[in-house]
Amino acid sequence: MAHAGLLRASGKTSGTEIDVRVATGAAADPDGGVPGGAILRRYAAAIVAERGDLDAARAACFEALGAVATAQAASVVASFDGINRVADATGIGVDREMYESGANSIIETLDLERIRGDRA
Repeated sequence: MAHAGLLRASGKTSGTEIDVRVATGAAADPDGGVPGGAILRRYAAAIVAERGDLDAARAACFEALGAVATAQAASVVASFDGINRVADATGIGVDREMYESGANSIIETLDLERIRGDRA
């Protein structure tokens, strides 16, 4: 969820309209305003899921976006996945400050009501 917040902030900074639902594959436009968004999402999902689709997803990303962008995408996925694993293992939820800073709209946009619970 924090990742979607960073995506939204990045779009605002760059002046690009980004549909954060691209993170869950629910955006009307498969790219969601992110250049190569659909390919990047497929690649990220394949990395995290550790499925057999990884080689094909990496090749598609490499072909569409190049070697540097593909390596950068893998690095970002690894970093965020590590952070998520630590947060999940320790039971860290959305704190009130994060929730009040705009996470509420992201939770609703991405239909993540399940994480709100009594933590907010």
